Amino acid sequence: MRNYRFGILITTILTGVFLSIGCGPGQADEEEPPVRVSIEVVEPFDISSIAYASVRVEGLEEALIYALTPGKVEEVLVSEGDSVVAGQQLVRLNTDQQASAGTASAVAGISAAQANVDNASSNYRRMQSLHEAGGVSEQQLEGALASVQAAEAQLSQARAGYSQARTNRDNSWITAPFDGEIGRIWAREGNSSAGSPLISISNNSVIVARILLPEENLLDLKPGLPAFITISSLDNESFPGMVTSASSTVDQISGLVPVEVRFDDTGGRLRPGMAGRVAVLTETIENSIAVRESTLRRTHSGFQVVVIENGKAVIRDVQVGIFSEGMVQITEGLNFGESLVVAGQTMIQDGSDVEVVSQ
Repeated sequence: MRNYRFGILITTILTGVFLSIGCGPGQADEEEPPVRVSIEVVEPFDISSIAYASVRVEGLEEALIYALTPGKVEEVLVSEGDSVVAGQQLVRLNTDQQASAGTASAVAGISAAQANVDNASSNYRRMQSLHEAGGVSEQQLEGALASVQAAEAQLSQARAGYSQARTNRDNSWITAPFDGEIGRIWAREGNSSAGSPLISISNNSVIVARILLPEENLLDLKPGLPAFITISSLDNESFPGMVTSASSTVDQISGLVPVEVRFDDTGGRLRPGMAGRVAVLTETIENSIAVRESTLRRTHSGFQVVVIENGKAVIRDVQVGIFSEGMVQITEGLNFGESLVVAGQTMIQDGSDVEVVSQ
């Protein structure tokens, strides 16, 4: 009885195995469902190679103003943020009285020197008359002439001293060297003007950025290239600019390339001292084929894309060019007007059926 039951169990197991084997081919013959993908039609796109640098911008003209003549600050005539014009008085120093005294002394020196010249000249004329009459020697006449020349030299020195005194008097007023806006004011009434700047001034009508870019961009950098700056403190607002100068050599200390970018149309929002990120478009390819970097399939030998032809996926090898801000230039392997798979491409095999769910 026990053997009978064991035989039934074995028969049941083998029957199940045969049935499962028999069902196998039918399941294998079932068709794989199409892969769901999203596509985009390839259209012309302008792509640029961009070099970046962080910077604090400056006014086109900026100056720290120092006193040429030491003195005590008597009066500050402007406030931070004031607009001024060239020649406008900004600070008055206490050198006025000293300068006036110096000027008066110089005038007196000129008068004395002129009197000496007049006396020496008169004496020389008298000596000439005596020499002609035989009353004085040639040597005495030459001595009188030397006295005239010495007096004239003293007069020249006195006049130079007067000019210096006038300059010192003018230096008692600190004036604006150009039209601009007052930045920081260090001058304080009663403080000494020696050794420290008194005022900073900048012309904010044009803003410049002096940046350093990588050596790899050296041969591409030149005046006229488009650029823009993004200012984080202004909610990442951007301002267009242009490269005005670019060094033809690499700086020996930094190993970078000095470049100046100018920003003309800022509406007064871009101010000296603001920090931002400058982007210089070193090369621009117009009407190119460019795709999002995320659409590429990476292989050990390069890159691939997937396109749709007659409802089936076709995997193609492509050659790439410029990479820029998430976009990639395709130089070979893709054409305008083709349907490019932009989502779902990683799950596709060549020749797979696809179902386009969005475009």
